[in-house]
Amino acid sequence: MILLLGRLDDPMIAYVCTCLLARKVDFLVIDPRHSPHQCALTWTMEQGRMHGSLCYGRQEVALADIGSIYIRQLRRPPRSQQTPPPGQDQTPQPFPLSRWLATFSENVPALVVNRPSAVSSNLSKPYQQQLIARHGFRVPRTRVTTLPAAVTRFYEECQGRVIYKSISHQRSIVRRMTPGDLSRLAQVRYCPTQFQEYIAGIDIRVHTVGERVFATEILSEATDYRYAGREGARRAIRGIELPAEVATRCLHLARGLDLMMSGIDLRRSPDGDYYCFEVNPAPAFIFYQTYTGQRIGDALADLLCQGMACRKGDR
Repeated sequence: MILLLGRLDDPMIAYVCTCLLARKVDFLVIDPRHSPHQCALTWTMEQGRMHGSLCYGRQEVALADIGSIYIRQLRRPPRSQQTPPPGQDQTPQPFPLSRWLATFSENVPALVVNRPSAVSSNLSKPYQQQLIARHGFRVPRTRVTTLPAAVTRFYEECQGRVIYKSISHQRSIVRRMTPGDLSRLAQVRYCPTQFQEYIAGIDIRVHTVGERVFATEILSEATDYRYAGREGARRAIRGIELPAEVATRCLHLARGLDLMMSGIDLRRSPDGDYYCFEVNPAPAFIFYQTYTGQRIGDALADLLCQGMACRKGDR
């Protein structure tokens, strides 16, 4: 049995479901937004083996049968989205289902993509950047501050070539800093902000899935290619092969962060240096495989099936 934790309307969950159906593998999708009353979980640990059962709706699964888990989303939803769907218990719950599932996923002796503890490095971009640097990638000069004067000095040191973005895992649009922004720096007193030296070059998104590597090159004049349309800029996306040494470094980075799957944001400078900006532990791979035809989701399904096979072999 393979567990998929996430919303049914999430494109990544939907694609993996399609892949597993084609492989005729048993799987169960659990929506973390649902009430804890919809799920019952009981387990004991004996000599490294987990015994018990998971009941979700009308389905019951023996924990010994769970070989793999794919976690697309376990974060507690915003308060505005915490109302259970019609027909479910509407009583507010102090401990959401997502918390139960996170604890279970952290302890289950199965292949988990990815365990909650491994995802934690992405909660702080400055912290994750230190880990990235230890694995041999270049990282841009960075300043995190709430002091307007410190930002001004950094802006001058970088000769005006500066971008800014959030320091947490929350998605933010990366923007180039302009002279006009200097008059708004008083606002950083109330929100620690990350400023980085702008690195010219070509963006490359690398997905690692187990020991497989999928590299996508993005050509765009936009500061943040994800929002190129908002800037009136175009983008061209294609699959590429990374130099073997860079691909190996990406695998080592993902492995060092305990990530079975990752989305690594690189930029290749005009000098041929590879800078790494961030490692996403729950990448939205559909966007990239739609443009390139790369079978990233299929590789994920294969990895989950391998976990199933290994679990059966351990019995």
